[in-house]
Amino acid sequence: MSLFISHFILGLLVLPCAYLVALVTLFIQRRRTGLLLSLMCFVTAIGLGIWAISQSRSSTAGIGMLFLPFIGVAAGSLAWGFANLRLAQNAPLRILAGLCLVALLGIFAWEINGGWQTIQLNKNRDAAQQARTARIAQHKTTLMQLLAQNKGEEAAALTQFIAQHASDEEALYSALASEYATPAQLDSYARKDDFGLTLTALRNKNCSAATLARIYRTHTYPNYFLQAVAAHAHTPPDILREIFRQSPRPIGGLDSWLAANPATPVDIVQHLSDSHDIQVLQNVLQNPQLDCAMLNRARLAVAASNRPDDNYSVNQIAYLQPQLCRH
Repeated sequence: MSLFISHFILGLLVLPCAYLVALVTLFIQRRRTGLLLSLMCFVTAIGLGIWAISQSRSSTAGIGMLFLPFIGVAAGSLAWGFANLRLAQNAPLRILAGLCLVALLGIFAWEINGGWQTIQLNKNRDAAQQARTARIAQHKTTLMQLLAQNKGEEAAALTQFIAQHASDEEALYSALASEYATPAQLDSYARKDDFGLTLTALRNKNCSAATLARIYRTHTYPNYFLQAVAAHAHTPPDILREIFRQSPRPIGGLDSWLAANPATPVDIVQHLSDSHDIQVLQNVLQNPQLDCAMLNRARLAVAASNRPDDNYSVNQIAYLQPQLCRH
């Protein structure tokens, strides 16, 4: 596989270079028919390809850039072939010139259509997301009104709401985010295949340690929920310790979430108080386990960071100093 990749990368470099060398050679030999057209089509094909790829929001769309040199060379070669063959006396060669033109226009049309289709797809997705967001907001309003009408019986009202909307994913988002959702209800929906509902359940402060541990230990894609697990106050300390020790980190920002979590083992908070990441230090300064020793370590770490004058950190340290370091 590595040999194939190395040959592929070599081809990416060699093919367009060979094409340009061929154009220069033909120019020097005064065989200049179609050279300008060829070069223009080469550049146009690559430009259209870049435009089409840039319309995509996919994180892997950039891979398509690797193939643009091949597409450019193909377009340039077809343009040169058309420009030269159309002048031939032989009818079959003139027919071949026509085929080159059709193929060239086909490349341009394919690239334009790809970009256009991506634009339309983005518009449709945006419209669908806006409509979905509006429905979620409406369900949230309905639920808030229901809870307000059932003071003292909010848990029962929420249970009824969930039962009535058991198959309505958009309504369940609001229900699972409610402070009245029970650990059992949250665990039930964290067992579904819907990643969004599971994540919403895990983010609820009522989510149980057992649910958090189950998702972390057994889910097919635990990294999708890693931030929520690292930030939750009910996450078992042994799991928080495992997350901290992971190397390389599967996702960014974990130290920040661990630093703010009151359930994070104190030795880890102590370690994080030496961080030079200002976001991590800001969260350490909010952790209820913070003591005088960690505060002083955080003060030195802030001074050594790339933002030693960070307004929040400086003010928070000044505020906490007399409370935590009385002696």
